[in-house]
Amino acid sequence: MIRALMLCLLALSAASASAMTLPAPNPGDSIIGSPPYETKYVSARYEDTLIDIAVQHRLGQDHIVLANQTVDRWLPGAGTPVRIPTSFILPDAPRQGVVINLPEMRMYYFLDASRVVTYSIGIGRVDWKTPLGRTRITARVENPSWTPPASIIAEHLADGNVLDPYYPPGPDNPLGLFALRLAIPGYLIHSTTKINGIGMRVSHGCIRMYPADIEEFFAMVRVDTPVNIVNQPVKVGWHRNTLYLEAHPPLEELPMNYEQRLYTALSLIEQASGGKMPVVKGSVLRLALENMTGLPVAIYERPAGQAQ
Repeated sequence: MIRALMLCLLALSAASASAMTLPAPNPGDSIIGSPPYETKYVSARYEDTLIDIAVQHRLGQDHIVLANQTVDRWLPGAGTPVRIPTSFILPDAPRQGVVINLPEMRMYYFLDASRVVTYSIGIGRVDWKTPLGRTRITARVENPSWTPPASIIAEHLADGNVLDPYYPPGPDNPLGLFALRLAIPGYLIHSTTKINGIGMRVSHGCIRMYPADIEEFFAMVRVDTPVNIVNQPVKVGWHRNTLYLEAHPPLEELPMNYEQRLYTALSLIEQASGGKMPVVKGSVLRLALENMTGLPVAIYERPAGQAQ
């Protein structure tokens, strides 16, 4: 069934702030935030870039650019409507502790059975990848110091920059005012002084957060909280009787062509539909997988009266 649908579809293609505490979805659903059919826009000011608007709303840089693909990144223009993503499909992972979806550059913290907190993040560059897998938080450090490892010092020297051998605690520390150590040696979730890098691949493997976000997160999270770092560029989930798909560009080191994205999407659709493949909106599905806007797109609606 999946293979046949793939061949058919392949032929067609020759919150003011998004750091927020949200209600957990209803049983059987997977979308948090605003209902996906409710869209939010703000008007760009003359001096705004999309990056300025992303920072104002604590969104990731790549996320706001993908959600506004017809808007100039550097000069949107006064009065231009800019879409602010406010709904998110939860990753396909146990809903406990912290779940980080690298292609999405977003973190989900399951505060309890009824609340989910979500944040935009920055992740490791291609040559300094953020590791995948399960780990946990081993320490909470307020006002951390930073001693750059030899590898990072050498990299900066090769670029003509000289790092100090030690950075004391304080607002100018590259780790910011809050850091959470992971059980993976050398990796942290921490604040940053380079906020324009949130929502981009800019770090040496650590997870970077907006200063206001990690201050909030730091106060909530505890040592031994599990952390699950996943790679899910394609997500599928229900909101009431409508099935949505959300596609993000895959990680460069783990590429997925259109056919691979389609196979993944169809497998997830079948899984979300109890093992039966519904008749999805083929052209809509194709565009969602091609454009990869990072926004939930409706691809199927249950017939009236059909049980969930």
